[in-house]
Amino acid sequence: MEAIPRIKSTVHVLVSESKNVISSSKDGTEICRALSKIGALLPSSTRSDDEETCASSTLLLDHLNLSSDEWALARQQFCKHHYVQYMEYLCHELSLEWYGRFGRSQEGNDLFNRFFLRGIPQDALLVLCATLQSSSPSFKLKKCALLLEEFFKHHQLRVMLIELCDILPLPGSKDSKSVTLQTQWDQVMTLLVTLPDRMANKCKAECSAYFHPDQYIQMVAMEILQTLHHVHKRLSGSTDCSLQFVSQLIGRLCLHGHTERLFDGLLPHLIKLSMSDFIWTRIANRLLAGAPDRSLEVILETLLKKSPWYGALSRLLGDAVLTKPKINFLLTNKFLLLRHYDADAVPQNLIGYFASSPTRRHLVVKVLKTVLDTWGDRSAVKHTSHAQHLYLTKIIIICVGHLSEEERKKNKGDLTSRLMGGVQAHLESPLPRTRHLGMVAAEIMAKTLDPDGPKLKFEFQEDEESRHLWSLVKPPEDPGLDDIVEDINGVTLEEESNTPKAGGNAENGKSGPQQSPVTAEEDEELDSDDEFEPYDMTHDTKISKVKIPVYVRDCMDGLVARDNSELTEASLKVAEKLIRAKPDDLKNVCSQFVAILLHLEDQYSTENFRFLRHSAMVALTVNCPVEATEYLTREFYDRNYNIRQRMDILEVLAAAAQELSRPAEDPAPPPAKERRVELLEPMGGGGGGGDREGDAENWRNIVQRRIESKTRRFVKGPSKPAASPVVNRFAPVAGHFFFPLMKAYDRKLNTMDLLGNDFLLLGRLMYTLGVVMYAAQHAPVCRQMASSLLDVIWSLRYHTEQYVRQSLMFAVSMVTLSIPSHLLTTDFQAEIMECRCWLQDIVEKDPEPQCKTLAAQTLLVIDSTIKKELDVNR
Repeated sequence: MEAIPRIKSTVHVLVSESKNVISSSKDGTEICRALSKIGALLPSSTRSDDEETCASSTLLLDHLNLSSDEWALARQQFCKHHYVQYMEYLCHELSLEWYGRFGRSQEGNDLFNRFFLRGIPQDALLVLCATLQSSSPSFKLKKCALLLEEFFKHHQLRVMLIELCDILPLPGSKDSKSVTLQTQWDQVMTLLVTLPDRMANKCKAECSAYFHPDQYIQMVAMEILQTLHHVHKRLSGSTDCSLQFVSQLIGRLCLHGHTERLFDGLLPHLIKLSMSDFIWTRIANRLLAGAPDRSLEVILETLLKKSPWYGALSRLLGDAVLTKPKINFLLTNKFLLLRHYDADAVPQNLIGYFASSPTRRHLVVKVLKTVLDTWGDRSAVKHTSHAQHLYLTKIIIICVGHLSEEERKKNKGDLTSRLMGGVQAHLESPLPRTRHLGMVAAEIMAKTLDPDGPKLKFEFQEDEESRHLWSLVKPPEDPGLDDIVEDINGVTLEEESNTPKAGGNAENGKSGPQQSPVTAEEDEELDSDDEFEPYDMTHDTKISKVKIPVYVRDCMDGLVARDNSELTEASLKVAEKLIRAKPDDLKNVCSQFVAILLHLEDQYSTENFRFLRHSAMVALTVNCPVEATEYLTREFYDRNYNIRQRMDILEVLAAAAQELSRPAEDPAPPPAKERRVELLEPMGGGGGGGDREGDAENWRNIVQRRIESKTRRFVKGPSKPAASPVVNRFAPVAGHFFFPLMKAYDRKLNTMDLLGNDFLLLGRLMYTLGVVMYAAQHAPVCRQMASSLLDVIWSLRYHTEQYVRQSLMFAVSMVTLSIPSHLLTTDFQAEIMECRCWLQDIVEKDPEPQCKTLAAQTLLVIDSTIKKELDVNR
């Protein structure tokens, strides 16, 4: 103890003399000698000294008359009290002029670099980064950047991490040493995490590729991995270690956005090493689960995405979900109910992690019940997106697939009751995709929970999504070690060439397998009546036993005929043709005919029944618009109809309005000259009548093009005759389609409540009104229709169903496109501005992405229409 003051004084004098030489001497040899003396005080325990350093230490020991123990104390004093200040002094003196005193000697460069590459790593990193940050573009900046690169290439980060792992901080310790260590480590972590950004900001285009985020984070991952190997070695030798600081570094890197890069380098090795070594499994548990709470979310999310199998995730996390509340909340709540992922690996890894251990299996049933409650909630069905709902459905199916036989029997009743309530909520949804999800999930759960019970079967068309959901019932198998590492690293093997090998069918240019020769028995079987060619019956027509109706009244009688399926089908197939012929008595029987078609049912499974019935009703409405619409709009609000019939009424009215708004398709008869030309045969003659007509048309087109190419016009004018004006057939009857549909939308009937449970019909009604509005865009009644429709839209704008909101936005866009643009800026200015505010509110706050997209499109239509009108007025 008596030697400590003398050693302190000796080290202080030695450092002061060295500083004086460095600042005043212009002799490079003298500066090297001063640096060599101080370099001998560096902590050699972290690096084996080279021969020159050993020689300097021996000479200095003899010069100062210090024993080996006193020399160790001198090194401690220098590292503790003088190392940081000495390096700061070197950086302060660093300049092109001062560094040039070394000349071309490599000794001076090595001695200078030794202080930063063989000293205390965390102190050297802090000093270099501080100097870099305060330096302007100069030699000092370039030298510090090179030293930082050499710092990492000499594995000083690994040295730093190993030293920190060997320190065992007491949990919850608040002593000054622990606080100082944690404060310094926080500063070092900040520098390590932000170093690529700092280097890019200071060095700009001259920044080394070594500090590019991809390369830099990969280097950090490898240094962490080597540190973990050191920890494994110490633990195998029954020596305690701490992973607290390494976990903190990983957490900070992940929070800064380097999660993907970091785990691309770490995860394959952790999975491989933990497969057969229990110590590595414990290391992975402490490393990942011991990260700071605020970084656990991004770490666990990455593990769920990148783990190739839930068994690997189970080894990496262990029972952390049971011991750490933050992890429990993330895995059993947030990742299930508040997030959604397109990749199947996330829910499969998550549920598989719960099911892979007896201590965690109870979480499977708990999660299944929680997700079923959310999945079946009517509010959630209405307001969650399809992607979120599909994700919940996948979780339910995966959970059911992991249930054991005992768990199924024990929870069958509870799960079935929760499922039935959820299926009912899905079937009430107006969105086909949502209904489809409910039906598929119900079938899968019913079959899985009770394989021997009655089968639940819905009528829906099987598609790729339903087949994919069925495939999720079976848990994924272990892909094996090789597949795991290759899959995470993104290694893709070249596919085997499909070129044929020698022999086989290669000589024929085909790579298929050779056909085996036909045996004698097969030859006898082939030698039969199969050698006769069948008749071509593709163009044969079926001979009907009933007489096809040729009058409208006979057609009506055929549609209501009982026990005569052929007559009913024949009447339905010719109904549209007879109506389009416009018989004289059509108006007299129109209402009765429409009633028959509206109440007609597919009793005989007629092919294209709905299409034929719809086409006939549309033809009636087009040819007798007043009579047909009067009946249909009246019956729409009658109490004796189901939703399907009311939907049919709306579809017929919309289709008829669109057809009436188009110009008539009956062309005027061609002039006499053209009719005579059509009878002429083309040059070359021969051929049938149909070919002759087509050739004549082609001949006329060729002649007309030649005439046009040779004609010179000296007066500008229309080269083609103007289109003939056509009477607007929809304008006189537009009001009959529109206003009766709006008269009672807020009236509640025993069989229909548009403002209640029948929101699907309300949405379809608004779509139909929008279509009728657009069809009447040139009619005089258009302005009155727009005013009435905007009033209805404004009263329903905050409807809870997304389907209704989408239909209202469609109606707004139809109003904008239908009425003259000058009325938008005059008569309808207040209404349109209110609609714009409502649409902007949807874009900002609506939970449904489709509603947001449609609202943005509607805003674009309104703004573009108004802009065009304002540009014209200028």
